[in-house]
Amino acid sequence: SKCLKLYCECFAAGVLCDRCNCVECENDGEHEGKRVPAVAAIKARTPADLKWERNRVAFAPKILDQLQNEGKGHHAWGCKCKKSHCLKKYCECFQAAIQCGDKCKCDECHNDGLHQGQRE
Repeated sequence: SKCLKLYCECFAAGVLCDRCNCVECENDGEHEGKRVPAVAAIKARTPADLKWERNRVAFAPKILDQLQNEGKGHHAWGCKCKKSHCLKKYCECFQAAIQCGDKCKCDECHNDGLHQGQRE
């Protein structure tokens, strides 16, 4: 897809790819002539064209209502961590310095406010 479709998490979040092991990436800032029309085409789709929920929120931020450096906010879709206990940068909530919330589907979460000593 050359990172110009919603399969690419970076593209879907509206950011350029950076250190994400892409192959033949065109979502890198050097191919704006191809990237801009791809974004416009996705935004122009009608709701009937959008078969998956993720398409409806394409290019929307993943972390909502976050106040700078205060750790308040929530993940739009929730994380799905399995083995990290949400204590590593694999967890999008942990990386954004927010606690996991109701939408998260993580296993054995330690980023829930009850395990503050382990968050560091």
